[in-house]
Amino acid sequence: MNDPAKTFRKLGWVFLAIALNIVGIGIGALWMKVGPAALPLLLDSSNAFIWLTTALTFAPALGSFYASRLFRKRAAA
Repeated sequence: MNDPAKTFRKLGWVFLAIALNIVGIGIGALWMKVGPAALPLLLDSSNAFIWLTTALTFAPALGSFYASRLFRKRAAA
């Protein structure tokens, strides 16, 4: 694996760890505030904004992993 691919892979793991912490802390805070009623709130279809922000939180990690994959493909060719 070449240097840019390694760098982007490591950056992807850092972004993934940060995103998991943000989402985990957010769900934990909601659970502590509302209790077991938090689960139906999260799964409610009207909370598209929550699902969109969650997806955007993980987007940099996915982008970094994809960039690493592209760099590895380019180095192999």
